[in-house]
Amino acid sequence: MGSYLTDAYSGDIRRRKEVSEHLAHDVRQGVHARKVMESYQTWFGEGPELSVLRMLGLFDRPAGEKALEALLKSPVIRGLTESLTALSPTEWRSILGRLRRARLLAGEDPHSPGNLDTHPLVREYYGEQLRSERTEAWRECNRRLYDHYRSLVPGHPNTFREMEPLFLAVICGCHAGLFREALHEVYVPQIQRGNVYFAANVLGARGALISVLVHFFEQERWDAPVHKGIGGQILTADDQLFILAQSALYLTAIRGMGSAEARFCCQRMESVCRTVDRPQLLYVALMGQWRYSLTSDKLSVSLQLARRIHSLAQEQNDTAFMVGACIALAQALYFMGDFETAGQHAMRGVQIWRSEGAHSRVEDVDAPIVTCLLYTALCQWQFRRYHVLPRRQYRSHLASKGAE
Repeated sequence: MGSYLTDAYSGDIRRRKEVSEHLAHDVRQGVHARKVMESYQTWFGEGPELSVLRMLGLFDRPAGEKALEALLKSPVIRGLTESLTALSPTEWRSILGRLRRARLLAGEDPHSPGNLDTHPLVREYYGEQLRSERTEAWRECNRRLYDHYRSLVPGHPNTFREMEPLFLAVICGCHAGLFREALHEVYVPQIQRGNVYFAANVLGARGALISVLVHFFEQERWDAPVHKGIGGQILTADDQLFILAQSALYLTAIRGMGSAEARFCCQRMESVCRTVDRPQLLYVALMGQWRYSLTSDKLSVSLQLARRIHSLAQEQNDTAFMVGACIALAQALYFMGDFETAGQHAMRGVQIWRSEGAHSRVEDVDAPIVTCLLYTALCQWQFRRYHVLPRRQYRSHLASKGAE
């Protein structure tokens, strides 16, 4: 506010009310900053200063010199860069100088003199303005940034730092409406390297993957994968299922089995699976819902889901499904106190694994054989603890111990 009064009213503090009558309210929501930015916008008018600020709203970090050049190259982006073309270096520095005096642009970084940075509230304010009021310019900017970031990584990077431009490329591609291209030309072949799942399993970048995948969802809602895009960029049912499965897996890995966001993804997966015949992904969806229910719902719900998984495994005659079903039944029954039946299911899972050669799937959060062995041991320990009582006697024993 002080900078604005200095620039617009020669420092006359008596004119402060002309900035806003509401500067004293709701500091936590950034009203101070927004009201001052609105005043600066009125004072600057539609000119190069606002265009620079709107461009910076495209970034969540300092804007690199090469990225800015990609936005400013010919042809102009209508509604954004007309006033920034054919500027001399002196004119460009003058624009930046006015923004820095207004405290709307950070000082020059001596280590990266061509980069431009600003406060996150400034980025948010002008970025949202560009997105909502100049949609075509927003998309064109993101399309150029998508191409720019892709060009920085022509091959298959082996470190997180080398791969970071690809994460930015996917995000910009989604903002530009290029959902299918970003998925099939960058995310799958370069970031995950097909079925290798390189970024997740080799680099361990699951948190970064979540921040990328969320842009494939409407308004970043985990239960609503996008189904539209520009031109031929519509995501098919299989695309949606892939994104939902990836998101559920990494949300569970990062936020735990009780992740409500992972549950939303799994519920949506089950819904989409009704329209296409994808039993493996239906299995993933049911297992995800079962994991959530085991920590955050009634055990009766967990048991019901475990039985559905078991029915699916029988229908498909799939050994890996059956091992997963044994795990689900064993854990639900274990926590319900039926150690005998739980132990039988856990041991059955071990037997299937050893005799029929089941293998872990990428979608498995834990190694199935380890879980089966764990619950087999836990149930045996419970039997030893209570002197291997038969089931009927054991239940009576539990009832007698209820008061304790």
